[in-house]
Amino acid sequence: MIITVTLNAAIDKTLSVPTFRVGRRHRTVDQHTSAGGKGVNIARTLKLLGQPVIATGLAGGATGTRIVEQLTGESILNDFVRIHEESRTNTSVLDPASGEQTEINERGPLVSELEIETFRDKLLYLARGAAMVVFAGSLPRGVGADIYASLVREVDRMGLTTVVDTDGEPLRLAVRAEPAVVTPNLIEAEELVGHEWGDEAEQATGVREIIEMGAREAIVTMPDGCLAQLQVDGSPSLLRARIEQRDAVAPVGAGDAFLAGYVAARYSGQSPVECLRMGVACGAESTARMGAGVVEPREVNRLLSDVDIGALEPAAELN
Repeated sequence: MIITVTLNAAIDKTLSVPTFRVGRRHRTVDQHTSAGGKGVNIARTLKLLGQPVIATGLAGGATGTRIVEQLTGESILNDFVRIHEESRTNTSVLDPASGEQTEINERGPLVSELEIETFRDKLLYLARGAAMVVFAGSLPRGVGADIYASLVREVDRMGLTTVVDTDGEPLRLAVRAEPAVVTPNLIEAEELVGHEWGDEAEQATGVREIIEMGAREAIVTMPDGCLAQLQVDGSPSLLRARIEQRDAVAPVGAGDAFLAGYVAARYSGQSPVECLRMGVACGAESTARMGAGVVEPREVNRLLSDVDIGALEPAAELN
């Protein structure tokens, strides 16, 4: 079983608005509403890929009820802790003419210490029957930045594979907890190490710095694929995976689909290279769909052969 953790779950509404302009009145030509938050999106993709997954986290108020109902309606197993305050609603406006997407994300509810402790107990109970845990997304108000770090340590002691996808201070602290994998995007990775990455040599240096900070493996997602340092046959290897970029219908959420693809392949026991290939194919395929975490498995399989993966440096130079 794979567990996805979403502490700041949401209802995500995507509006398709041709020639969108700020300050003007518009009418939508299409719209899509779904349960969201990074961990929820990852759970959706995992379900579509046929992997056993349970989504957990915090959900409050009528919006929280709607999140749970939508997940149940999608046949996604879920077990959320109910909280007092209302879960958030996020709105994205997509201009199909330009391909630009504008996001407005609410900051989320205020969560009490008791509610967090109740969630901690819930997660540790669920973890007894799981093999992997994915901690993903932002934190609601009242939750300490070290929450992912402390949960990674507890779950790691139970022998589970831990994956973290967040940013800012929660990411920095989580990396120190030595999770199995961290998966920031390029901007988040640059913020984490404290400098921008230019050419491939600087990118390689940046990924190594993330490993030196504590993560056992690191994957940095980019618009055309990813850069990763993974253990291949027992040795650290720096890999660059690319795919030709497609015309995007809705690019937001591609990173969540990427991580779900990677996790699905890793859970199935595939090699590190094939895990990256699956992740990149899922991320690329998701950009053709309205709604985060939505992929068509047959199309994903078709794209696998389009993913090019190569080593940036000999593994020996990474020691």
